[in-house]
Amino acid sequence: MKKIVPFILLAFFSLRLFASVGPHIQQLEHDGFTILRSALIVGAICFVISFVIKKFKKPSTVMTKTDDGSE
Repeated sequence: MKKIVPFILLAFFSLRLFASVGPHIQQLEHDGFTILRSALIVGAICFVISFVIKKFKKPSTVMTKTDDGSE
């Protein structure tokens, strides 16, 4: 049940997205490269942010292990 609800929500979102994009297909054919470039830039930024967050989380856990003073 937990996996079905997100799938249904994703399906509804996708249908609404395609329904709103449908009337503008002619314009999107001309802007395809710009949309693709924007999607790649946003994806790269999200990847870098997640990488930086993971990088900063690891040292804090290592500090707590070495901070207890046991050898």
